[in-house]
Amino acid sequence: MAVETALKFLERIEREETLRTQLYISKPKDIYELRDFARGKGFVSSVNDLAIAITEYREQFAVGTIQPLKDYLDGYRVLPEEAGVAEDDEIEEDVEATEED
Repeated sequence: MAVETALKFLERIEREETLRTQLYISKPKDIYELRDFARGKGFVSSVNDLAIAITEYREQFAVGTIQPLKDYLDGYRVLPEEAGVAEDDEIEEDVEATEED
């Protein structure tokens, strides 16, 4: 269900210039901050679901693009859905702990 939510978020990004502008002004540094931006706009999904949506999304409108969002997938490995994905906050804490080492 959350993948569908993420797909709706990407559709809005592609379709609405004001939302796209807000996103590019906020400059999320990674996929976790992109997820936080989406949540702030009412689109609640996990990082993994957002990554799947970015991979699967097919642009539909003549104006706007989500192409720059594909850069957020660099260095992020999408986990298989049946793998029992941990909560995003747990994964993010693990990443931060690894970066500190």
